Amino acid sequence: MGNEDASAGRLGGGFGGGNTPITGAMTRAEMIEVWRTHRAARRAAAVSGPEDPVDGFALRKWRKAGVFGAEAVARVEDVLRALLASVAAEDGTLSWGADTIRACLDGQPTPQLLPAVKALLEAAEPNRAVAQTAAVLSVIHEVGMPWLSPVGERRLAVIAGTVATSELGPADVPRAEDDPVGAYALYHALIRGHLDELPAHSLRAVIPWAPLGIIDDLIDADVLDRGNRPWSLRSDTAEQGYLLARLAPEKVEAALAQSLCWNEPREREAFLAGEPVDPKPGSLYDLLLRVADGEPEVLKELEELLPRDLVLQLRKIQEGAVTGTWDPDIPADRGLWRLLCALWEPRAAINPARGPFYALVALRHAYDLICQGERKKAQAQVNKLVDHEDAEAGAATEAWNMFAYLALLNDDLDLAYVSLARVARTDRRVEDNLALLDRRRRTKRNDRSQPANPYLELGLPHKSEQWKHQWRERRRADRNNLDLAAQANWAKRRIEQAERAEDWSDFFVLPLDPTALRLPTVRPRSLTPRPAVMPRRTPSGAAADLSAVRDRALATLLPTLLSAPRRPDHDHRTSS
Repeated sequence: MGNEDASAGRLGGGFGGGNTPITGAMTRAEMIEVWRTHRAARRAAAVSGPEDPVDGFALRKWRKAGVFGAEAVARVEDVLRALLASVAAEDGTLSWGADTIRACLDGQPTPQLLPAVKALLEAAEPNRAVAQTAAVLSVIHEVGMPWLSPVGERRLAVIAGTVATSELGPADVPRAEDDPVGAYALYHALIRGHLDELPAHSLRAVIPWAPLGIIDDLIDADVLDRGNRPWSLRSDTAEQGYLLARLAPEKVEAALAQSLCWNEPREREAFLAGEPVDPKPGSLYDLLLRVADGEPEVLKELEELLPRDLVLQLRKIQEGAVTGTWDPDIPADRGLWRLLCALWEPRAAINPARGPFYALVALRHAYDLICQGERKKAQAQVNKLVDHEDAEAGAATEAWNMFAYLALLNDDLDLAYVSLARVARTDRRVEDNLALLDRRRRTKRNDRSQPANPYLELGLPHKSEQWKHQWRERRRADRNNLDLAAQANWAKRRIEQAERAEDWSDFFVLPLDPTALRLPTVRPRSLTPRPAVMPRRTPSGAAADLSAVRDRALATLLPTLLSAPRRPDHDHRTSS
């Protein structure tokens, strides 16, 4: 017997009241021998018990009802007493059944016992029906009473674990009408270890009543998913919330998450809302924060924590950086802009009309080229910016201001003045630059100072407080290039002169607003996984869960009880 057979032995062990389950790789003959050993032990216990021994007269009477042996009679009488005790005294419709059982217990077993038992079981209260039916059918199987139809006996043997799992097949799964609550089909799938074999109609039937641990087993086996909406089929509100968190976490509200002591939804909400978070280094949110800061070196590590669809999205981001061309949904996420800029190195002028991301990058690119002294490339980029008719007002002003500065560097004062004058009517920030241009136009050429802004010559925004540090860095980097070193030293002297005089009016201000060139600092929504499902909180393979399913499966066999017992096969009975 293979692993599945061994599992069947473990599940079936103790079904008939023995204390030692059938385990290990056994042959069918060995299983039968173990069962006989258990039976002998039960007989010995019955003989030494406090109950009165069954006399020979009663044994002969019980044989007519299909019960053979003192042990079997004692077990049947015990279960009948329990059944009789559960009958409501005021229910007159069941009096004939109760009287029949009392007569049998008084030593007068009759063929009417079976229909009486069946009637009492069918009339049992819902909260007792499953346990009572399971107890009765367990005894029927243990003592071999011929009370069930062949189909019922086969299924009872399967539940009892006396049929090897290797011998089970699709034919052992009943139709929906024969297994209305799906208990037998579920038990069959459990003992075979193949929950994916559970029919769809049975799956729907078991959701309302199956133990929560079994529901989790179905979820883990990918048999039950959010499409089945199991939370809507459970009566317990706590279980409804639990299953919602297990399968549809995005539907879990803050109050429910708190009641479940589940912090994941709140952490995700805080992350996306831009609230201060302190994630563990190397965790998902830590890596996403570094992506938002534009650190491409963490992408490989991030891939290991993302679901498959987001891994593919991340690879599209990296592939698009080769040419600066992405699907529209990627630059639409402002939380990715810093990463896109870190990955993409433009080799030509950018068309700002492609979208808000490209418009900002084009503005930044033009500024960088100006600071690098690449005036020809800067002019090509600025030309595209001023030609962009749909540019935002602030960006348009910055673009025309750059255009005027480049014209100033080329000593084309009239073009520079006209360029700024066109935006001065709507943006007063250019008034100082416009006044500077007007003064230079009225100054003789030979009396004009050098037009460049010394801060820009050092690669910094106007009036940056970091200019000394930047000058030192430039001096180290350009120590072998006399022209660049001289340019940096000129910028240093001009800035020092302005600081001593506290007069920067002779410097062309660029940019007008440094924040206009800054990339947004928001969290990358498109790379943030959907709310993760809540981890399982029930134990897997709990014996109590399996026992509950087994009892429910036994209860489904009640319709297979006959109206009268079949004629006993004396060749297969052993009398005591």
